[in-house]
Amino acid sequence: MTTSPSDPNRVRILPRRIAEAPSGVETLTFAVLQIGPAPKEFPVIAPLFAALLLAPTANAGAVASSFKPETRLGANYWNAASAIDGKMETCWMVNGESANRGESVTIDIPKGEVDKLSMVIGWAKDSTTFFDYARVKEVRVEVMSYNDDRQLVPVGTASAKFEDKEGWQTVDIDNFPVGTDEAGGKVKISIVDIYPGKDYPNLAVSEMLVVLKESDNVPPVSAVSGADTGHGKELMSDSKPTTFWSAPAQDASFTLNPSGFGLSRIGITDGPKDYARPKKVSVTVGGHTNTADLPDAAGPQWIDVPAMNGYSGSAWGNIDVKILDTYPGTKNTSVAISEVTAKATTYEGL
Repeated sequence: MTTSPSDPNRVRILPRRIAEAPSGVETLTFAVLQIGPAPKEFPVIAPLFAALLLAPTANAGAVASSFKPETRLGANYWNAASAIDGKMETCWMVNGESANRGESVTIDIPKGEVDKLSMVIGWAKDSTTFFDYARVKEVRVEVMSYNDDRQLVPVGTASAKFEDKEGWQTVDIDNFPVGTDEAGGKVKISIVDIYPGKDYPNLAVSEMLVVLKESDNVPPVSAVSGADTGHGKELMSDSKPTTFWSAPAQDASFTLNPSGFGLSRIGITDGPKDYARPKKVSVTVGGHTNTADLPDAAGPQWIDVPAMNGYSGSAWGNIDVKILDTYPGTKNTSVAISEVTAKATTYEGL
């Protein structure tokens, strides 16, 4: 089964204004923030507005040069989407008759700057599947961008080599700016060399992630599990290290509103040692969760925000942070956080 990376891209639509149609029927005009070319705006009859907002708003996708046919698990079970879904138990797998070298996955990205490439180079369902199938050793990275004429043009190429080991690996590559105010681009990842599988010839890759250049961000804290007197949620984003939010440690949590930014990481700075500090934290967005253990150290401790579409900062919607375990305080059992900051890779509007 073969597909083309030049297929039209899906787009994201955002309300721009309400206008009066000639017939007197109220219509909505939407601005289109897209990865690939599409008309700048188009009218949509008002009753469709709610349905559009409830529809999935994926800003990116992935297209594979080929993938293993499957009937029992679903026709697209081994397709490229399984390499950008954040699940180690799934993977992009090619047919066993493929030479593996030359196969590729092309990932749509928004306007930004390509900075690194991260990958789980094999099928990471478990250690057995990881080494039983062929794994990525080296790739060629081709970065393409849509220009003002909505044509896809090459920007640059790079190579990346990976060690034969389990888990995430991140390789720094040359930086490539991508996109215009209305469109982004594509990153094609082609297999140059592989590590042979122990039992099967098929190449299998659990995860690929295009890492975009980050900028500093301070997301608003929209909700908290509770707050001690004089230590409200607003103190986590006031840029004052001497103030802090505190709340009962059991089931402590807070929610961040990205306000249109694509957040890639969240930084948590502990409150005073008198109070308990976060030790284990989970970050959830769009049904995807990342859990991390934090050191008991000064300064912001960073947690990755789960990516959902193949590039860092691709999650959309409010971000829920839960404190699962704490370092004990010397005087107070409440948990305290001085500051919450973030890193953002994209801005897609409200």
